[in-house]
Amino acid sequence: MRDNLKETGMNVLFANLPTFENSGNFNRPIRFPTYNYATPVMHPPLLLAYAASYVRARGHKVDLIDAQVESVSVGDFIERAKGLCPDFLVCETSTPSFTSDARVIDLVKKEIPGLKVVFLGPHVTALPEESLRGTSIDCVVMGEYEESLLEYVEKGPKETKGIAYRVNGHVVRNAFRDYISDLDSLPFPVRDLLPNYRYFDPILRNPFTFMLGGRGCPYRCIFCNWPQTISGRRYRVRTVRNIVDEIGHLLENYEFKSILFNDDTFTANKQHAIAVCDEILRRGLKFDWACYARADTDDEELLRKLRKAGCYLLKVGVESSNQAILDGVKKGYKVENIRRGIKRMLEECFHVHATFVIGLPGETKETIQETVNFAIELSPTTVQFSSAIPYPGTEFYELLDRNGDIIAKDWEEFMPLRPVFRYQSLSSEELINSVKQAYRQYYLRPRYVKIALKEMLTQPRILVGNARKLLQLVW
Repeated sequence: MRDNLKETGMNVLFANLPTFENSGNFNRPIRFPTYNYATPVMHPPLLLAYAASYVRARGHKVDLIDAQVESVSVGDFIERAKGLCPDFLVCETSTPSFTSDARVIDLVKKEIPGLKVVFLGPHVTALPEESLRGTSIDCVVMGEYEESLLEYVEKGPKETKGIAYRVNGHVVRNAFRDYISDLDSLPFPVRDLLPNYRYFDPILRNPFTFMLGGRGCPYRCIFCNWPQTISGRRYRVRTVRNIVDEIGHLLENYEFKSILFNDDTFTANKQHAIAVCDEILRRGLKFDWACYARADTDDEELLRKLRKAGCYLLKVGVESSNQAILDGVKKGYKVENIRRGIKRMLEECFHVHATFVIGLPGETKETIQETVNFAIELSPTTVQFSSAIPYPGTEFYELLDRNGDIIAKDWEEFMPLRPVFRYQSLSSEELINSVKQAYRQYYLRPRYVKIALKEMLTQPRILVGNARKLLQLVW
């Protein structure tokens, strides 16, 4: 190993780390990182792949191991890492996996002397000093990864913006780096280093991949993690040409059956979304795709353009049917507008996947049942019910922490169906049972049989897997 940094020719290993238990089941690159709890799912580490492509574009040797999708054990990961002889190991982490990730790194560094370890992600962005203390991590990158990581690899930690690091037993936190303004300057993610056809999602057409049309989100939801830690509150978009060039690259070089635009709200900039659709149509590109949209999106021009360009699925965050709860978490829309928006999406023949968060401030047994009833009334194609999780770095966490309501003792508890904070009107047991009951009420009803039969005809393998996991969840 080389102890001193040099300007070029570094060997950098990027890793989606293994876990000590339930190998191959922990999903980091999602908004609620967790082991599979409702349906089987495994997403590609797109932001890690972006960082790897940026470093590789500067001439450094890059490798990437996704130990989760490949079901690689901790021991096997260490052996593979040793064989690659990296100068740097760059790992994406999350709040519930952080403790495990730090333990894995302790073992890796014992086997690879002189290795520099960098952690990326919302958790270390929110808690850089805490993440470095008591661990063998050398550096954490705060916020967007690419520029700060490359500068650290090439020049070391001094004066490198966007990082915190440990030197002589002390933690140093450098100034935050501005968000990247020209997203077209980023090369496409290193999908050539990913086991692309192993990733899957129960509501997408598999195999699928992620894309980003932009970064950041202009909305103010207090519980949403990425905009408050990684990507910011301003929606920065790539040029239409750059986006559709990447689509063309994917269609020409891979055999994905669908693409998910993983922007927090792809439709936040209506004219940009329409322009992307127009360019897809102009080039005659035929493919199935999906994106995130506001639950109150009822704009006829926008929805019809999305559908015409091949978008078949919209993911929308409803969260609650109680207006006071929605206002309290700054969702910024009215219940009646949600009703109108989802009705319009279904009329335009979208698969609508609606997500609901149970346990937000002000929740009671009565408001939970009202939300479940609302979901049944809306009747979206599929739903997801999750317990509220206050991630460090969010307004939600700060509110609860300020009031002394955080009861979780370990970061591993920050996952769905775990008691994380104290509820004023609910016990932890009531919350967990409410999530299970919500799934029962929605999916185990006669009207849903027709939808299930349709899914069975189109994606039987996915339906069987989903049914098995849901039955395990609700009973």
